[in-house]
Amino acid sequence: MKGRIVVVKEYGKPFEIEEYDVPEPESGAVILRMTQAGICGSDLHTYRGDQTQQYMPLPNTGRVMGHEGTGVVEILGEGVSSDTLGTPIKEGDRIVYAAVFPCHRCHLCLKGNTNWCANREYPTAGVWPYFTGTYADFLYLPPRHPFFRVPDELPDEILGPVNCAMGTVTTGLQRASLSEGDYVVIQGAGGLGLHATAMAKEMGASKVIVLDRLENRLQLAEEFGADDTINIEEFNTAETRIRRVWELTDGRGADVVMELVGRAELLAEGIDMLSNGGSFIEIGDIVRGREVSIDPSKLLSGKNILGSRMYKPSLLPTLLDYLVRNQHKLPFEKLVSHKYPLADVNEAFAHSEWAQTQTAVTRAMLVP
Repeated sequence: MKGRIVVVKEYGKPFEIEEYDVPEPESGAVILRMTQAGICGSDLHTYRGDQTQQYMPLPNTGRVMGHEGTGVVEILGEGVSSDTLGTPIKEGDRIVYAAVFPCHRCHLCLKGNTNWCANREYPTAGVWPYFTGTYADFLYLPPRHPFFRVPDELPDEILGPVNCAMGTVTTGLQRASLSEGDYVVIQGAGGLGLHATAMAKEMGASKVIVLDRLENRLQLAEEFGADDTINIEEFNTAETRIRRVWELTDGRGADVVMELVGRAELLAEGIDMLSNGGSFIEIGDIVRGREVSIDPSKLLSGKNILGSRMYKPSLLPTLLDYLVRNQHKLPFEKLVSHKYPLADVNEAFAHSEWAQTQTAVTRAMLVP
């Protein structure tokens, strides 16, 4: 049996599709047949050439693409009869798995902070077991890798973003210690921003303000619970956006500002939106080498800058339970707006591009 994978060989160039034999799983391993693989903002950075060889060099054979997604069990390795929580599992069952593949040997992994693994590497193309990214027909889960059976009552349409967008922003809000009555500002209304809007309201935020330049995304943010939205084409300077946030927060500022766009300058802007004692959560700016100037005296009033990356695997069952409770209360089925065959990966990315353009895409999925 053979399968395809998507590979980036050169930044800013079209992705390539390669084919490999599907390996026999090790004892304890699982092979998934991918059903959905999300186009995340981090993948768009790779597509548009924001990443560079200086800060994130590509191996000679290229790097396997994709991390967000879901699938069904294709092959169970010897000894695997249940998921990580002990729920019985069989071939054909739907799975949500941890998108982080840590080393389990560094000091951070030993503390349980596998999402901060010091030895985390991006998968190299052409290296066994080959199927190490989600833009593929199959995905290889090594022995003891966390995965969880999807509850029967959840539809396929809402599963794709769970193990990246949803988990990542939930962890960010937890790091900010979001509490009842807080005011939250979310910079960016893509897949992460919409999940962050819903989760902030779930955690007790009394007001959520969402910024974006795409009106279709801002309208969807309102459906997910945003109390106010700010279109940055109307408020087209940092000063006017900061002033608008202070107006909408009754002159008190935000308790939490979350950056989900991937622009370094939003750090300085977000700090000025914060109330004293508030927290700025940096998630979106993954591109290395970018710099921004801030006035450190602004931090003396208790303002915090916190980075957050992905999540711990233990969060995934909680998110599945949350979806079971809320799937009919919020329009989760609208989060994935477009689906593309794997063979059309480059077209899918072109349609998903939002920088300096308009797009109808909220979250696109590759469907092998």
